[in-house]
Formats: sequence, C-alpha cells, structure tokens
Amino acid sequence: MGRSTFTGMPYIGSRPTIMVVDDEPALVELVRFILEEAGYSVLPACDGRQALEFCKHYEYSIDLLLTDIIMPRMSGVELASRFSELLPHVPVIFMTGYRTNSPDVETLVKDGPFSECKIIRKPFSAPELLSGVTSVFQEH
Repeated sequence: MGRSTFTGMPYIGSRPTIMVVDDEPALVELVRFILEEAGYSVLPACDGRQALEFCKHYEYSIDLLLTDIIMPRMSGVELASRFSELLPHVPVIFMTGYRTNSPDVETLVKDGPFSECKIIRKPFSAPELLSGVTSVFQEH
C-alpha cells in the first residue's frame, strides 16, 4: 500500500482519498465521478455530521476535505474546523455557489484559520475542479 504524505496512514490502494461533502447528492456524484476518473479515491458525505462520523471511524487516510460552504445543519466552515481537530494536517478546499459578497464567504476569505484555503466557485468544470485539487496536493 502507498503512504499518505499528510497523515502517514495508508491510502486505499495507492490513491489519495478525498472526502467530498455537499448537501446536493447530484453534485456529490458528479464530483465523485470526476475525481475517481482522475485516479483519486472518494469518500462522499451528504452533510457535516456524516463526514465527521466517517473521520472518526475510517481506517485509511483522508488526504483532502472538499466541502460546500453553505449547508443545512452544519456549515462547511464549522465542518472544516471540527475536521481539523480530528485530522489537523489535512488541507481543505471549499466549494460555493455564492459570490464573494456573501457574509459567510467574506468571513472565510478575510478572517480565521481557513483564509488561505482554496475556494472553487460553482458551477465549475472538471478541469477547474482538478486544477484546484492538484494544486493543493502540489503545495503540501
């Protein structure tokens, strides 16, 4: 098995694992398809609570969190904060359909521990998604 450069835990096979979290099932499936076709393993989750449960019980490494910002029950920012407590070295990419003048996006971009994270604007193309993911793996 391969080794994760972030956590030292094994990959599924030799592929990095990306947790994809969005409350829109069709988007999760589309992102999953794009990422798996590019050679990544994907853990899909429909909300922050499910994602955190996966983190607590998943026996392999999670190498990237890709999450929507605005979701019911738990925002992507809250998820990223809790996720970072469990897996502090895992990078985060946020997805959003909101423009930069949205209060949550403004706060995320200007303040807090996630101000350096990439934000991918919805709708995005497969090349835009893969470019964002690839650049995060290259930086880490």
